[in-house]
Formats: sequence, structure tokens, C-alpha cells
Amino acid sequence: TTTTTTTTASMQKQKDEAPSRLDMQRNLGLTLYGGLYSGLTQQYLYNTMFPQIFGDGRGWFTVFEQVACDMLVLTPFLCLPVCYAVKASVAEGTSLPSAIQKYVSHVRHEGLLLKYWSLWIPVQCLTFGVIPQHLRIPFVALVSFFWFIILSNVSSQEEGTA
Repeated sequence: TTTTTTTTASMQKQKDEAPSRLDMQRNLGLTLYGGLYSGLTQQYLYNTMFPQIFGDGRGWFTVFEQVACDMLVLTPFLCLPVCYAVKASVAEGTSLPSAIQKYVSHVRHEGLLLKYWSLWIPVQCLTFGVIPQHLRIPFVALVSFFWFIILSNVSSQEEGTA
């Protein structure tokens, strides 16, 4: 599911940018990220690790802890850096330091984390507070379709452009 949503979102964004040209390397980078991180890793984090750390409850404090961990630890230090690293190595043929430098630049100058948080904080409140555990990853995959269009746009921009 996550692989399909990231592939489709990337292709849709590229179609909007240049209808006659599809960058398969860029698409492959986001597709790999979608399947490996958004699918497999989030399945483990949200449905195995989080219940072990925070418990299975859906109370407001438990949901707050899960969302805070996701937004303040996993996202800035794992989720988005891994996305930039995969895209850089597959789609751009650049180094890991270059990918991290681009990520940091997009956080500082393009508002990447603010864009991420504006969508994902409310979504993750629903994910951990309302959505049944067995449907969390499909729900996140559905919302990810729209996020990957935004991310594809931000991450494909050259430094210093908005």
C-alpha cells in the first residue's frame, strides 16, 4: 500500500511539473522509501515498538506521548533524513553528506518540518487515538499520498528556491 501511494504521488507530481517527462530515478527513490520506511519500518514502530513503550491505551496522554515521539524524535532524526538519503543515492547519485546538507537546508529555509507537522500532527492524533491498530499503516499510507506530493515538490527544489 505505501509503495503504491508513494509511486503514484511522485508520478502525479511529476506529471503536473512536466507532462511529457517522467524522472524514473526520482520516482524509484521515493518508491523505495515508501516501501521500506513508510511500510515496513512504520509497521514495526507503530504497531510493535510504540505499544511496548507507551502501552496500548488510547487516552489523551498516551496519544500525546506517541505523537510527540513521532514528531520530535523519529521525524527529524530518522524519517525525513532517510527519505533524503534514499532519494539522493538512487535518484541523484549524490553522497550521504550532500543529502543531509540538503535536508537541513530544506528544514531551515523551506520550512520542511513545519509543513510536515502541520499535516502529520493532526493525522497522527487520529492514527494513535482513533484508528484501530491493524489499520494504522493503511491509514497513514492514504494520507501519505498527499504528503508525498508535497515532499516531492520540496525535495526536488534547488537550494534557495521556494
